Amino acid sequence: MRRALRILGLGLLALACSLPVVTLGAAASALYYALAKSIRRGRGSPWGEFFRAFRQNLLPGLALTVILALLLAAAYVSALYVVNRPVSGLVNAFYILTLAVTALLSGLIVSLTFPALSRFNFKPAQLLAFTLRLAVKFPLRAAALLLMSAAATLLIYIFPPAALAVPGCLCYASTWLIEPMFRAFMPPRSEFPEDADTWYLE
Repeated sequence: MRRALRILGLGLLALACSLPVVTLGAAASALYYALAKSIRRGRGSPWGEFFRAFRQNLLPGLALTVILALLLAAAYVSALYVVNRPVSGLVNAFYILTLAVTALLSGLIVSLTFPALSRFNFKPAQLLAFTLRLAVKFPLRAAALLLMSAAATLLIYIFPPAALAVPGCLCYASTWLIEPMFRAFMPPRSEFPEDADTWYLE
């Protein structure tokens, strides 16, 4: 029960920190970090780890949030055009393709890029490239993450109060799929200093 309450509490905290919108990336990254490190591995205080990761990833998270917003805007415009059923089949195909690509990239940013921001010291462009590498190397896990995100979005659309519980629960569940993906790109424990807390290799 205590773990469940902490998961829900961290999700609510992430929601509160996302209210300015531009801080969405930093909040999502901090949520993943706190859940993976403190809730799953029992290291540190969940709240302390959340705010530490939030401060550390604020600027790169801002850049990724702007990129996500642009992709979502392009997806929205494309969806409007597709719904209006244009006369030209070629133009319609272009907008359908644009909608599919922007929706896919948006889902990958939410599902993989924000968590990767909490673990790897990459620049935004490098994080986006790394996200694509993860998706190519682990297509089934990436697809499962996208389906989970889509199902969560649909649930919130049908039952808006679920938004209070979904972020923490979804992010916690995603750690079980993402952590093995991250470990595949990390050096073995023997290459770290003896006093390093390599909780992410456990």
